[in-house]
Amino acid sequence: MRRFLLASAIAVAAIGMPAAATTVAQAQPTSSTNPWNVTVVRFAPGTTRDQMYAAVKASGGVVTTDLSKIGALAVVSTNGAFRSDVKGNSKVKSVWLDKWISVGEPDSSGAAATTGSPQLGSPGTDPVPDPWHNLSSFAGETNPEGILQWDDNRMNVPAAWATTLGDRTVRVAVVDSGLDGSHKELAANYDGQDSANTIPCNVLTRQFGPGLGEKDCSSGDTEGHGTWVGSRIAGAVNGFASNGVAPNVTVMGFKTLSTTLGGGLTTWIVDGMIRACDADADVINMSIGGYDDPVLDTGDYQLWVDATNYCRANGTAIFASAGNEHVRVNRVTWNGLAGVGRVDSGPEGIADIIPGTSVAENDYRGLLEVPAGVPGVVMVSATNNAIAPQPASVDPAIKWPASAVGARDQLTYYSSYGSRVDIAAPGGARKFNIPRYDGGAGDILYGGWGTLGALTANGEICQDPSLASFLTFACFKVNGSAFGWLQGTSMSSPNATGVAALTLAAHPELQGNPNGLLAKLRATARTDMVNLTGPNDPANKTDSTTAGPCPTGWCHLDFRHPIRFADAYGAGMVNAGAAVR
Repeated sequence: MRRFLLASAIAVAAIGMPAAATTVAQAQPTSSTNPWNVTVVRFAPGTTRDQMYAAVKASGGVVTTDLSKIGALAVVSTNGAFRSDVKGNSKVKSVWLDKWISVGEPDSSGAAATTGSPQLGSPGTDPVPDPWHNLSSFAGETNPEGILQWDDNRMNVPAAWATTLGDRTVRVAVVDSGLDGSHKELAANYDGQDSANTIPCNVLTRQFGPGLGEKDCSSGDTEGHGTWVGSRIAGAVNGFASNGVAPNVTVMGFKTLSTTLGGGLTTWIVDGMIRACDADADVINMSIGGYDDPVLDTGDYQLWVDATNYCRANGTAIFASAGNEHVRVNRVTWNGLAGVGRVDSGPEGIADIIPGTSVAENDYRGLLEVPAGVPGVVMVSATNNAIAPQPASVDPAIKWPASAVGARDQLTYYSSYGSRVDIAAPGGARKFNIPRYDGGAGDILYGGWGTLGALTANGEICQDPSLASFLTFACFKVNGSAFGWLQGTSMSSPNATGVAALTLAAHPELQGNPNGLLAKLRATARTDMVNLTGPNDPANKTDSTTAGPCPTGWCHLDFRHPIRFADAYGAGMVNAGAAVR
């Protein structure tokens, strides 16, 4: 999951409030503002679409995003009094500025390194769909599972393939940065006709001039994250490279995030959900997420709730990443809604603090997680491959005890957890399952510590030297197609989504039944793991290995107090082999 980096420090009461208004004509897009002052207008129940549009037009507004199916419109206006004018309409219930959301990968900074086509190891002996699946090593690195796509083994996917590889009638939507439908791993399964870009480039450009880049106004993925997610779910069986969990299902892409500006508006993402459901998606994957203030952001939160309810009423299941902040997310009842995910109000509500940053900017206490914490959304936590032996040079106070080395399927050092978690899946983690600033240069992702998937060759992840570095995501290219090793709950969610898609192919009676699908996954989940991962440790102020002092605490894991099974894994690890039976 890509972290939503909110513009205000959470310790300040203004968290979640729109950025201070700027003069529209002078607004310049940035990653921390809503540069166009896009406004959400919520209408009273029973208001028709025509009535909504008429109210907006009468007040001098132009619709940018049509959410009329859930009773709202996103609007821009050059009328400085637009908000007060539209509030005067009896059919208008509330008005607020849309939230701009910045995104970033977990633990993703790294020194530049040369990328290319590194040496791939010898093939395995077990029959699998595509040749890289069981290769023994990558660039000389071999992981404990002994194959590159280790995560499939942990989910018992090869056993499921004996029953089904998926079915074209099962439709999966990826709401993300778009999909590269021309990628060799996706071309055969990609539905370009129903895929869409929800970024309203044309309207915003007409109103305010250039701001969004050319990359954002195409339907393709110019970042790479969405392509990776789509390939992990539905990478095709084509005799080339890797394959997805459910390589015969149909995949659609809904581009909701701007590569140029590093994020998107809430209404763009919600629009992607609605369009996906209107395109008959059986499952939506959302490897994105953020947090709403329970007092200041009630309008935004209700949009998430209404979109989720709209999709579930259409029979669509929604899977989302638990978050990379490593905070506790509790299942609570809030404003009459049961099953809301709210970040703990105690010390476990403070995210992992990178040395040099403050407690205030990592304080998520009391916030509502979206979309994974919205009632009806399946929240997926992330597990690692195994804990590798750590260098002697790493201070014992910030690394795993010797007794933990070799432990598999641990909650990752970055994954959020808590009673709101529904299920777990592999998300990969750095080799030592600690942040790279603690593990040092050997704390890598490539070779089967992270998870392998397709990337956009000319996308941000592969073009940025830091992100493409072998110390980070290790982008490499073979025959013009790009791949990389990623980590995150962004990766665990599509793994679980892929298992869900296989389950629907084997049990078509569960199509249109999100509750029944989740019940099947929970009832068949693996429960043989023993979690050793603890929360972030507020008392450990040991210097990091590479990033300097930690005067704040919360920089390192607590190795003494493991998070209990249900909070780490929910019902357990998705088990495809059992779910398809």
